[in-house]
Amino acid sequence: MTTSAATPKAATARRLDDIRLTDAAEVGAKAASLGELMASGVRVPPGVVLPVGAAELTADDRTSLLRDGVAELGKGPFAVRSSGIAEDGADHSYAGIYESILDVSLDDLAAATERVLASASDSRAAVYGAGRASRERLAVIVQQMIQPAAAGVALTADPISGDRSLSVVTAVRGTGDRLVSGASIGDEWAVRDGRATARRRPEDAITQAQAVQVAREARRIASDRGVPQDIEWAIDTEGTLWILQARPMTALPPEVSWESPARGAYTRQLRFGEWIAEPVTPLFESWLLIRLEEALHAKLRAEIGQHAPLPHHVIVNGWYFYSLNWFSASSLARSLPSMLAHLLREPRKLAGVMPLTVRFSVPLMERTWREDVQPRYRAEIAEANAQVESIPVAELPGFIDRLADLAGEYFMWIAALAGAAYKMEINLALSYRRSVAPILGGSHLPLLSGFEAPGEPGRHAVASIDWWYPVAPELGSATRPAEEHARLVATRKAAEGAAFAVLASSPRRLRAFQELLTQTQHLVPLREEQTAEWTMPWPAMRQAVLRIGQALADRGVIAQPEDVFFLTRTEALAALDGKAVRSVDVGARRSLRDEQARLVPPLRLGKVNRVLKMMWSTYPRWLGAVPSDGALVTGSPASPGRATGPVRIIRGPSEFDQLQQGDVLVAPLTAPAWTPLFTRAAAVVTDVGSPAAHASIIAREYGIPAVVGCGDATARLRTGMVVTVDGATGNVELA
Repeated sequence: MTTSAATPKAATARRLDDIRLTDAAEVGAKAASLGELMASGVRVPPGVVLPVGAAELTADDRTSLLRDGVAELGKGPFAVRSSGIAEDGADHSYAGIYESILDVSLDDLAAATERVLASASDSRAAVYGAGRASRERLAVIVQQMIQPAAAGVALTADPISGDRSLSVVTAVRGTGDRLVSGASIGDEWAVRDGRATARRRPEDAITQAQAVQVAREARRIASDRGVPQDIEWAIDTEGTLWILQARPMTALPPEVSWESPARGAYTRQLRFGEWIAEPVTPLFESWLLIRLEEALHAKLRAEIGQHAPLPHHVIVNGWYFYSLNWFSASSLARSLPSMLAHLLREPRKLAGVMPLTVRFSVPLMERTWREDVQPRYRAEIAEANAQVESIPVAELPGFIDRLADLAGEYFMWIAALAGAAYKMEINLALSYRRSVAPILGGSHLPLLSGFEAPGEPGRHAVASIDWWYPVAPELGSATRPAEEHARLVATRKAAEGAAFAVLASSPRRLRAFQELLTQTQHLVPLREEQTAEWTMPWPAMRQAVLRIGQALADRGVIAQPEDVFFLTRTEALAALDGKAVRSVDVGARRSLRDEQARLVPPLRLGKVNRVLKMMWSTYPRWLGAVPSDGALVTGSPASPGRATGPVRIIRGPSEFDQLQQGDVLVAPLTAPAWTPLFTRAAAVVTDVGSPAAHASIIAREYGIPAVVGCGDATARLRTGMVVTVDGATGNVELA
């Protein structure tokens, strides 16, 4: 090899297949990793490396080294890539901060090498703490450029959930630079146990078999290295798989199990689960949640004879999952005698549980709620508000229990009437699709907006029902201009007129559709009225809990009153009674909750029976969901329209002020205290929720698109990403 007399001895081009991990200080982490892969039998494009010492040479000397080094690689084209000392580490990958240049001809090789070296001191490197001195710490890899039919990235653990048994393969046609740069989202495959499932296929870049092949090779590399890997790959036009890079995955969620501790099926997507967006605090779970569930199910037994097996919920990694086991065959069989007895005694009431007959039971349920339940609820809460400051501390636990039981019983009426609204909307959506959509297209959703302009949240409005959160945070006004509400009303009336015109040729179908529409429209604002006042006991309950916390702080049991939320009910009441309790590390419990808040829980746990699984997967389609190969996330259509804007992830009240006008609000859920955010949002996307949830109904009244029940939108989307939300099809796509 010919070099000038001034060439340092270490500055010689090295064959990639002669390099090992022990050479990283000389050739950089990427080159060392590729050399080790080649030694273990992984197919890597052959190449040579200019070591970090080459930066000390003149450009002419580097050109001379390259000319000799690449002779056996042929005439090109080549891929010219960086290999930094700090790249591809276990803690930081620094991926993409240095230049890589593809399809380089032999004549342009020297210039491309200089560009790569120069990238060590550009603005991207500076962001990561690299300055001009890093130029001496950068090696350059020159490899044969394969001609890929498809390329992409394989992750040997799910970056969202942290599941180490799942591999995620993304792919685009041609070279992978569009994917790595973020210019394309590519196809995405989930691969587990040798089976691949397409999550999206906008480019149809690879087959199912190729996704399995890529994942298998990636997992082999991860197994050899002992840690999950982030692997760049390509498949050439002959169908040969090549590995272009392998580095440890960084910022991977901790490995946790989402196995249910109890038999059966559980979900975050129903009843109280739609009000809880975070890991629960110990006092809330062991006191309020349990009493709410017990009161709800006792009321369901009394009203319709339904028996629900214990436990009513499970907590996994701090997250709440509500039981679906009341829908199992054994539970329904146990409930059958008492439900039949109720059917004989009050047939119209029991009819409320059946989707096709619910319309006949709604007037009876609503009248009972309006004339008896609602006024009694308001009166008892008003009395509690008057007592909460003066009642003796020793009597506060009983005071809280009474309010919790009252709220649990009241929720039965929400479940009944909101459940009726959900069933009626499904029937309306199916009727629209069957009789109207073939002529008009679109969806039923414009028919369900423009009823009542949202008012200001009351002092009892909550962001979450976990009473650790203060109620009614100061958020600003929730009102919108009257002309915007009038526009929604006009849009609804126009949609009604168009639908009626389509059905006019069949008076029978027209009457049936009008009756169904009238009943569904009646229930939509009714449901929001109920949920808006359901949390009326929360201010008094929270104040009572904090009074207990103050008493415990005065006795030195806890450091400050708010620490009481991190005790269990048993611990708090024992201490209040003056009994000796073991020391509780409140700080450790807070820290554990913070760690668990970074997890991404699934929507369901355990074994879901076949009927329920079918219903769960079918509901979004019944409501108008249309699969999209290009969707980043999908959910249930909740409010019509399309809107484009930057994503803003908002997880709770402390972040409410971050939402800017025109942002796409992406949240775990929304509850009444979130309402003022809808005045700024261009669209709403939530992890949990149904068309009867707060986000759905309020988004319709603000005239903005909404997609709900996406499962992991807050993890898959990123703040600043520009997306388009289609509220009629349930899709969120890259704009």
